[in-house]
Amino acid sequence: MKPNILFIVIDSLRADYCNGEKKTSRTPNIDFLIKNGVYFKQAISSIDGTFGSLGCIFTAKYPFKNNITWSKNHNKALEFFKNIKSHGYSEYLATPANPFFKTISEDFDDKDLTSNVSYLGLWEGIGELILSRLDDGNMQSPWIYYTHIMDLHTLKPLPEEFNIPKYGKTEYDRRISLIDDWLGKFLKKIDLSKTLVILTADHGEFVHELDMHPEYVPTLQKFFKNGQKIAPDFLTPAGIKIFESLRNRIKNHRVAKHEKSLSTEELRTLTERGHGILFDEVLRIPLIFSGYGINKHSVITQQVRHIDIIPTLESIIGKLHNGKTDGRSLMPLINGESMDDLPIYIESVPKLDDLEGDTIGIRTSKYKYCRSRKNPKENVILFDLESDPSETTNLASQHPSIISEMEQSLSGITSTSENDENDENDDELSEQEYTKTKNELKKLGYI
Repeated sequence: MKPNILFIVIDSLRADYCNGEKKTSRTPNIDFLIKNGVYFKQAISSIDGTFGSLGCIFTAKYPFKNNITWSKNHNKALEFFKNIKSHGYSEYLATPANPFFKTISEDFDDKDLTSNVSYLGLWEGIGELILSRLDDGNMQSPWIYYTHIMDLHTLKPLPEEFNIPKYGKTEYDRRISLIDDWLGKFLKKIDLSKTLVILTADHGEFVHELDMHPEYVPTLQKFFKNGQKIAPDFLTPAGIKIFESLRNRIKNHRVAKHEKSLSTEELRTLTERGHGILFDEVLRIPLIFSGYGINKHSVITQQVRHIDIIPTLESIIGKLHNGKTDGRSLMPLINGESMDDLPIYIESVPKLDDLEGDTIGIRTSKYKYCRSRKNPKENVILFDLESDPSETTNLASQHPSIISEMEQSLSGITSTSENDENDENDDELSEQEYTKTKNELKKLGYI
């Protein structure tokens, strides 16, 4: 019997806020999945951006191999979905209508691509849509259902019933509590003895009180949203420009204020991903396998990689292809056996019009090493993760021998593998799609 697969990615969910001392959210359903499965406490994304990280998951290759960015090479993630379909699986999806998701779902049996102009939360109809799909008979078994949850990635005000201390100290925690509440509703619709649940995140996030965020402007959002209801359509472009102008003025004022009142460590929580050091806040993500094929509960502290997810899935449902990957199955760890502790390649998400991010590096269980992609001598960072888990002290100048070892490890990963850069199947967005997507990202505050 082939199991059904519920594949859940919670955008921007940090591992330490999912399970650990920092967590103040209420997550009985995530806890249930962990108690009925395996939780990898040190799972690491190779890149701090959504499409690059999803590319790593579904190709089981490092980002410099698949070259998937926000606008290019999305079809390189298609192989997994084509293979699992040929393996007898029906395919379904509920995600924002971004070009990446449109590409990977082109041959799905059915899909729900929702608005990506203003990401919808579970409470805004997405949760009900997922519940409807999970009802008996709405998917042909065996099925794989991929859902990408955006509730941590939107700056929309949280529903009042969850925005209280009972659900967490910060709004980020309270959003996790809301997501968990919906997860409980989803789990009631499935049979874990026949369904494998994979829950992870694409990347982490810098967490802070949301009202400190330079671009959090709920009052302004509400004002313009109400204005849209009564204003004629031809005024919408002008309204968007006015909104962006006012938001930028508020952002600049807040940044100047924070720089005077916050410590260096506190200020880094206001950093945007892709624009600085690859702290664990943006790379360390939860990874849970629960249900079918997972016969015992365990919490695994050895570091593992996003690129290991699909090889592990293949160990449970059967090999899907014979292609070369950078990932490996984690089933030996799940079964209590030992595996070598491999270094993990990491890089920053590319700026919108670039193919490559500015920063690359290596993470081991002991150290994190980062540097400029173009010049190994620039922006060199070395953190001792055991003695300095908060990554506050750069030891690069004190340990040239360790830097040399880490550089050799980095070179070993990047130089011995073939690069997919010249594949004939590379795709990129049309000029119209490119402009539309860029404008959507601008509205959401990415540009």
